[in-house]
Amino acid sequence: MKKILLTGSALALLLAASSCSKDTLDETPRSILVPSFLGTPEGIQAGLAGVYSGLRNATADQGGSIFISQGTDEFMRGFAATEGFEDYNAGQLNGTNGNIANTWSSYYRSINTANGVIQYASQAQGVSPAVVAQAEAEAKVLRAWYYFRLVRSFGDVPLTLSFVDQPTKDYTRAPIADVYNAIVADLNDALTKIANTAAQPGRVTRATALHMLAQVHLTRATSTAKQADDYAKAAQFAEELIRDASTKYGKGLEADPADVFREGNENGKEILMNVQFNTDPTFTGISDNGAGGAGQNQTNYLFRGRYDLLPNVERSIVYGRPFGRLTSTPYLLESYILPSETTPRQWRTTDTRYSKWFTTLWLVNNTTFINGGRNFNPNRVVGDTAAWYAGRELTAAERARIAARPNGPFVVGTPSTYTTNFSPFINKFDDTTRPAANTSSDRPLILMRLSETYLIAAEANMYLGNMTKARDFINVVRRRAAAPGRAAQMEITASQLNIDFILDERTRELAGEQLRWYDLVRTGKLVERVKKYVPALINSKPSPIPGVTDNYGSNAAANIQPYHVLRPIPRQEIDRTGGKITQNPGYPQ
Repeated sequence: MKKILLTGSALALLLAASSCSKDTLDETPRSILVPSFLGTPEGIQAGLAGVYSGLRNATADQGGSIFISQGTDEFMRGFAATEGFEDYNAGQLNGTNGNIANTWSSYYRSINTANGVIQYASQAQGVSPAVVAQAEAEAKVLRAWYYFRLVRSFGDVPLTLSFVDQPTKDYTRAPIADVYNAIVADLNDALTKIANTAAQPGRVTRATALHMLAQVHLTRATSTAKQADDYAKAAQFAEELIRDASTKYGKGLEADPADVFREGNENGKEILMNVQFNTDPTFTGISDNGAGGAGQNQTNYLFRGRYDLLPNVERSIVYGRPFGRLTSTPYLLESYILPSETTPRQWRTTDTRYSKWFTTLWLVNNTTFINGGRNFNPNRVVGDTAAWYAGRELTAAERARIAARPNGPFVVGTPSTYTTNFSPFINKFDDTTRPAANTSSDRPLILMRLSETYLIAAEANMYLGNMTKARDFINVVRRRAAAPGRAAQMEITASQLNIDFILDERTRELAGEQLRWYDLVRTGKLVERVKKYVPALINSKPSPIPGVTDNYGSNAAANIQPYHVLRPIPRQEIDRTGGKITQNPGYPQ
């Protein structure tokens, strides 16, 4: 499989395309996509593969991921600053932000390619109507996906539904109502044509379209484009998918949360949409320099703290590259504590998602790798505990027992000593099979899964007043997460349901999965929750390593403003259209 190299501006021509084999989406560099080529059997598959290829840049490299993950109640600034998303830095989060410009451009390139497939596929000679219909349906689902991200990120955006093969500056921002109507129309049309199951891993299906329709209606319901039946439609599509998941689509919840993100299971039964990567560096853009723009999957190290500064823990393939762009907030780490867990030793023992999806333990892997802890443990042994982030404060007796161990003490991290470099982090995207410690991942990146469908069904039914149904959908997800014998403790009652509880449950289930910023915006909770849950920046705080201080927190709560519910429009798009595309309120014009 070959990687497509895409260049050009936001609404410019696609400068490369691809072809498809019967087993995989092959992507081979090709000349400019033109109508005469798109209307051929090869051109249909080439264009479609190009739209899929764009997903890699849009989601998996540093820019695509932090665009949505930073600046929420789940994550605060990491030890390496980025482009202002993490703390709403006005000097960076504006129309000149390079990440935002690249995101906008890459989305519209993929939309233009999808337009070409939809517009010209029916002209191909010798292609069966079924093949044409499937290609058009996949392209419409993907076009809807790109536009859904655009309209949630920027509000009114240019809406182009036909192929552009000549440079033009004649674009303006369409009202969000028009964009949502186009998204819904694409997805509804796809439902009548698209296959129930994927011909190859990574292809979208009817299940993908149903899930997206539920997402779209749930989101539009709180926008200025809301329709009276949006919540009913969100519930309808989510419940249809849940009802037919196994019999029609071969989908279902994994029995164990650990299996959802188990390496090798990225195309598992719970997954409704993912982005494909593999070990071919020309396809995946694998490198060891951390640079974005090549379609790399960098999610395996974006969340990772500086474990390599712990005594006797050397950077390794298994532990990953400590890239440090996203640090877990106290709210995220504490969200797994049940009200019934009344003593610290009980915390997080009922809901297993914390123990399975967060890394809290490191082992000695190099007895000579001191890292400033020269006298910390002279009895260190490879394979023994090097550090443990306990998630609670330890008693003096517990600390004394650790200090008196035959193999020597280990570093203990507690909430009072968690810092930017040293705190638990999500391991959902770990990749332990990479060729080197600093290389990006070749794992497919999960974008949609069935457990979220249950949470969408619950939220929509709550708004409709169907509290018993809403409770039941949430309890399915919560029971799955329960420790053995504790399913009853995980169940909730209908009286506990409100939007804050649902947002908390979405954090527990979906943290780090490129949903949170959109969730907080659509529920009107972004500013409130960032101010409530993101601690202020502390420049010097005791760390788990004795005598070592570190910073912690973020300036997000101090800087966030109501207008931050939209991203700034790239300045280059305003200039290229002579001001026909305008800037969002609050940002420098």
